[in-house]
Amino acid sequence: MADDDRRTPNELVALVGLAILAGVYFVLRPGSLWAETDSGLMAQAIRVVMNRAQLAPITPDAYYNGFGYQAVAMAIVTYTGVSIQTLQQEIFPVVSALLVLPAWALYRELTGSARIATLAVLVLLLVPEHLFAVLRGSHERLDRAFLMTALWLLIRSTRVRSEPRQYIAHVALVLVMTWGLIATNALFGMSLVAALLTALVLSWLARLLVPGLRDVATKSIRLLGWTSAASALLLFIFVVFVYPPILPTLREIGAIPESLINLVLQGGGGFDPYAGILAAWVSPTAYLLLSLTDFVVLGASAIFWLWLGWRWLRGGRPESLGVWMLWLFFAAFAAQGAASILSDRTGSLAANVQYRAFAVFAALAAPMVALALSRWPPGPRLVRLAVAGVAAVVVAGASVGALVKSTLDPTVSNKWIFYTAPELEGIVWVTSRWPGMRLWVGPDDRLIAAYEMVVGGLSHADVWDLQDPEPDTQFFMVSEAIREQSQRVDEAMPPLASTNLVYDNGEVQVDRLRASPPPS
Repeated sequence: MADDDRRTPNELVALVGLAILAGVYFVLRPGSLWAETDSGLMAQAIRVVMNRAQLAPITPDAYYNGFGYQAVAMAIVTYTGVSIQTLQQEIFPVVSALLVLPAWALYRELTGSARIATLAVLVLLLVPEHLFAVLRGSHERLDRAFLMTALWLLIRSTRVRSEPRQYIAHVALVLVMTWGLIATNALFGMSLVAALLTALVLSWLARLLVPGLRDVATKSIRLLGWTSAASALLLFIFVVFVYPPILPTLREIGAIPESLINLVLQGGGGFDPYAGILAAWVSPTAYLLLSLTDFVVLGASAIFWLWLGWRWLRGGRPESLGVWMLWLFFAAFAAQGAASILSDRTGSLAANVQYRAFAVFAALAAPMVALALSRWPPGPRLVRLAVAGVAAVVVAGASVGALVKSTLDPTVSNKWIFYTAPELEGIVWVTSRWPGMRLWVGPDDRLIAAYEMVVGGLSHADVWDLQDPEPDTQFFMVSEAIREQSQRVDEAMPPLASTNLVYDNGEVQVDRLRASPPPS
């Protein structure tokens, strides 16, 4: 057995262990009391599916883009008896460590090396956007599992093409994984279909224009042709026949081109998705330091991708079909990232498509960086030891930065995900005693997400108020965390001179606006 393969089990155990530690830290840092917008909405979507016994309930609290995550969560809750809150806040973040396995398998197939695959997974675990996406209570951990497994099986199928049974099994499983991705989130399913089609077009151009790539491009065309057609058909079936709730999202997507044209014709700046980035951190320096890994991975992978393309244009050939497919998929998902910049300018789809696209792109950028690092000449023993020491320090520092940023640690972030039990008790008291009355909960939606995570049912009700209070708001919640966060983001606390204290649990107070006297 080669040394490259002999070390594999130990390396996989180490990677899974590192991912578990990240998940445990994500849970323990806020004392398991955490929530953010998507996690709260998904918790409520799970409740709706369970309560209505329907995968596609027509209700405002349903999740419009798919049902896979809710179905998996409902099965776990039903068979184990754990609560949705416990599943979302404590179990799923740790279970996300299992994503290391399909990621490593995919990278091994793409690069042809277990050592490079291990390095690629390590790089991926240092990207804070990836960690946040898969650790929070969102569908993205399941999306990533389906995506990576589908791509792994797709590329691996080329090695068993001469064995009909194995090849048919691989093809069938590729379609099953693709369906799983589409059913979990049709938008990510669309992203995969678009990536397959983009890679197909690039392969066709390479075969037509670059003689040295003709053979490998022919193989990728054969592979991507049936895959993109079958995936597009599955997407069509899901959208048209299986899951009607997604139709409003499709209409919103369809309106994006017109919105972009209007922005160009009117000469307006459109929605600015970057406006609140720096305000979400204690300083620009903190944000830049915590995002350094993102910039390095993005820049290094893009440079190496360009270098590979230039080398092949000058007569070189890809080392393998896997490396060629990595190059194609990197280009395809990078193109989606560029398109998402334009999409977010329209304010469509919550104006966070770029953020989600980068987290997916990072999964292809990581093996590109690892492949580049594998070309580093070994050098003398003393140099290797020095490089290893520097690498250990860099990895340790990047790991700390990734954990701090992915947990939105309150020491550096102004956008908090933690909440306290007394704060939740105060919200529940108001919403149960005075249903339908508006409650001011602070400078952002932190406590709204907490309520949806634990109780749910009011995400679409007009009962929440934040930032500057509305004139008809009757109730105001005050806690030490609300005061501190308001001070951090330079938001004034609402004036409470004309209110009466109606609730106090020692840590949280709720004031109610006094009734105005009748006109004389």
